[in-house]
This record gives sequence, structure tokens and C-alpha cells, in this order.
Amino acid sequence: MDIKINDKDKITMTHTGLLPGKNGKVIHVCFERNTKEQNDYAEIILPSRSVVQSRGFEEGEIAQLQLYLKEQEQSIIKNAKQINHDLIYKL
Repeated sequence: MDIKINDKDKITMTHTGLLPGKNGKVIHVCFERNTKEQNDYAEIILPSRSVVQSRGFEEGEIAQLQLYLKEQEQSIIKNAKQINHDLIYKL
């Protein structure tokens, strides 16, 4: 089975290292998608999975992104800790 993903369907995810938040450390996760009309964008905070801002993603898509973050939370946290670790030792 050959699955083709068009460029318009690709979503890129990036995230920060651990950052200080009101109730402990947080990670800002950004999702981006290029469309013909605009660049869609969503920023969600871990661990609460609350939406900071979004543009272009529908409510159902945001819910799917939050579910994805719930499933991948431990992996993202591990990567975020590594970012902080690498920064400390490079300074």
C-alpha cells in the first residue's frame, strides 16, 4: 500500500526545553502547517495541554493535537530535558 502525503497535509511540530511556569516547569509545543491561504499555527503547553494560541486549525484538529500530546508526553518531556541538558553544558 502506497500512502502519499501532500505538502499541504504535513504538520511540523517543534518544542522548547523546560521553561519556568506559574505552577512548575512547562514545555511550549508548536504545530505548523502550510496551506495555500495561510500558515496554520497552534501553540499548546505541556503538561496542561492548554492552547496558548491557534490560527487555521479547526476545533477537532486541536483536539487531535492535544490527544497526540497526551500520548507522546513522556517522550516530549524526555527530549525537552535533553535540550536543557545540552544548553547547560554548552555554556
